[in-house]
Amino acid sequence: MADQIQLPSNERTPLLREASNNHVHESGKDATSGEGEGEDFVLFNDQVKTWRRRRWISLIPSVFLIFAFVVILILSGVLSRARRKSDMSSSLCLTPECIHAASEVLYNLSPNYQTVDPCTNFDSLVCDGFNSRHDIPQDRTSYSTGTIMSENGQTTLRHILESPYPTTSEHSPFSPRNLIKVAASTDEDNFLMIQEAYNSCVNETALQNIGLTPLVSLIDQVATSFPVAEGAYGKDGPLEEADFAALSETVLLLEKMAVGTFVDLIAGADDKNPNVVIVQAYPAGLSLPSPEYYQDNDTVAAYKTMLGEVFTTLLPTNSSRASAEELAQSVINLETKIAEVTPSPEDQSDVTKYYNIVKIADVGKIGPAIGLDSVVQALVPENYTADSMLLAFPEFLGNVSEIVSQASKSTVQSYLIWHLVNEYSSYVEATEIQPINRFSNILSGKEPDTKPERWKTCVSYVDSTLGWILSRFYIEAAFSGEAKEYGDQIILDIKHQFISKLNDLSWMDDSVKKLAVNKVNNIDQKIGFPTTSPNITNPEALQAYYSGLVISDSFFNNTLASNSREINRTFSALGKPVDHGEWGMQADIVNAYYSPVGNEIVFPAGIMQFPVFELGLPGYVSYGAFASVAGHELSHAFDNSGRHYDENGNFTDWWTNNTVQEFDKRASCFVDQYDNFTVQGNDGEDLHVNGRLTLGENIADAGGVSAAFAAWKSRTESAPDQTLPGLDFFSHEQLFFVFYANWWCGKTRKEQAIQYIYTDPHSPAFARVLGTTANSRAFRESFNCPVKEPTCELW
Repeated sequence: MADQIQLPSNERTPLLREASNNHVHESGKDATSGEGEGEDFVLFNDQVKTWRRRRWISLIPSVFLIFAFVVILILSGVLSRARRKSDMSSSLCLTPECIHAASEVLYNLSPNYQTVDPCTNFDSLVCDGFNSRHDIPQDRTSYSTGTIMSENGQTTLRHILESPYPTTSEHSPFSPRNLIKVAASTDEDNFLMIQEAYNSCVNETALQNIGLTPLVSLIDQVATSFPVAEGAYGKDGPLEEADFAALSETVLLLEKMAVGTFVDLIAGADDKNPNVVIVQAYPAGLSLPSPEYYQDNDTVAAYKTMLGEVFTTLLPTNSSRASAEELAQSVINLETKIAEVTPSPEDQSDVTKYYNIVKIADVGKIGPAIGLDSVVQALVPENYTADSMLLAFPEFLGNVSEIVSQASKSTVQSYLIWHLVNEYSSYVEATEIQPINRFSNILSGKEPDTKPERWKTCVSYVDSTLGWILSRFYIEAAFSGEAKEYGDQIILDIKHQFISKLNDLSWMDDSVKKLAVNKVNNIDQKIGFPTTSPNITNPEALQAYYSGLVISDSFFNNTLASNSREINRTFSALGKPVDHGEWGMQADIVNAYYSPVGNEIVFPAGIMQFPVFELGLPGYVSYGAFASVAGHELSHAFDNSGRHYDENGNFTDWWTNNTVQEFDKRASCFVDQYDNFTVQGNDGEDLHVNGRLTLGENIADAGGVSAAFAAWKSRTESAPDQTLPGLDFFSHEQLFFVFYANWWCGKTRKEQAIQYIYTDPHSPAFARVLGTTANSRAFRESFNCPVKEPTCELW
């Protein structure tokens, strides 16, 4: 210590010299006088001694401060090592990525996060800061972490679409052009195709000049296909059997334009034979979000006003406004009756209730007025014979056929035209369709005349029309081979932990466990983007995928051509093996899914972005967020719906009765738990979450977090995580759950929240946080909650 406080000689000398020089200066005048020379010398020595004493006295506090500082450093080091030992952390991460992640979470946390009880108000602890600094944009019904991720992705796509074709020097090492080293001109042709589609959409001036003309042309086709006699609007009687054929032809005409009517008609894999494509039909026919809306007088009144305005200008008649309003009411009456016979959303998602194979010949007998059998036969390829189809809820088709046959012909025509207009109104710019936009905005809680920025609409349009070409450029800008490898590793970790949990279950019979483990091992994991059907890294494969689709400067015609092509592509799969290389989401989509038919989990590159997924961050970040999503999707393989499908994606009965009973007992706990969560209804009273409708998602949330936490803990045994700056209040275990909940931070307009209650199989975000953490033993232990046992537990 003494050595450390000694001043070097070159620092001490000037001090002595300064004192001497001052004295010399003063004594020099005295010396020239020849007076007091001895006294001056004595004075000089006394001053030097006094200065030395003062110098040493002044150093004593410095010595003390330095000593204290060193002691603090030693103690802080000891405490830091102790804290790191308990957290299994190795150091503080101060990379730009870590600072960014920490700052985002700190912004989102409640200002009082250190005093909020995590065991009862974890959603508030993690998200109050987000809610205070974010308002829902005018053009949105909700705003969340996922929304921000989606907006970031949209901005990336906008930059792609509004920039020149990227040159070779600008391509990343991961660029498909560099991977495939051929077909550079084809790649540029593909790029120009998406750019032309985008430009046709953003040119609002051209759209306004065209106006309603292309939509009116389609309306005329429908009116010609299902005609009503001049002057008969609102005065004609019910349909006659002779009208059934014309109705069937018109339903077919609309199907070819991708306009649904009384049923949703698709071609897809057979649940009981996932390698075979079959025709499938599901209940539809409503314009309002769910049957409950037809019982709300205010909503129905606003709906009637809107329909009356639309019918006044768009129906192929010169009827008065009074006649248009009368037709609007008749259409509402028709849809209200359809709503009354529509199966509940929880029944529609239950494979044991909707799976029903019917002979095509019998479909016509079930719903003679609709003529669905004739529609199907006209849609299938010429070389394919459709002898049966999946008809979900045959009684629905029979009831709708009866309801339609009792409606007037002008009502049915108005209904068909309205569904066409509702589908295509967003592709024209005209004052006549503004009532539709205003009603839709009001229904979802937005200001009536709100419109999103045009570029956002057009980016989404290109993504839905030429999405795989756009995805090719998106992954170049926003994804990497390293990210794909990390995603694969996380999902393999999830699979390993899920298998471990299956083997430890006491309520599942051993024979079922063995099959369940096989199912996990057999899950096909798809990460980032497809490399087949199409291979988006191959420009020629992309060109072939969209062959036959002509893109011009006509926005409406591009839409119509794309929709027609997609219908043809879908039904052309009949008679061919199921293409398991296809994806249901483009690469930029911020979402993920599990498909029980085929047993696959899919994670587009869009969801593998900050703050859900990021290379170079501590594991609890990506495992808390992305791995929980991965575990969620995998858990769907064993929820109340997915459990009915075996390791090959076949809908079959492979569980023992005892295991089914034990599962149902535990699943009922989730139903009761989520039934108690509420949102505010329009009348101010509480509107309860539907625990049955949301059961599968709630089971998957709990299973996903459980598997992700176990996977992360296993991974950190060999590679301890670093600590993020500013977040040392939390342990690493707690931060895992902070990053999980951060993914769900957001707010929703009341009107939209109500709609979700009726239609969405997902619980509200706050309920997903509170319910899932209440069902997590690891969470309750990490935050030392009074009760460590989870409320409900399955996987």
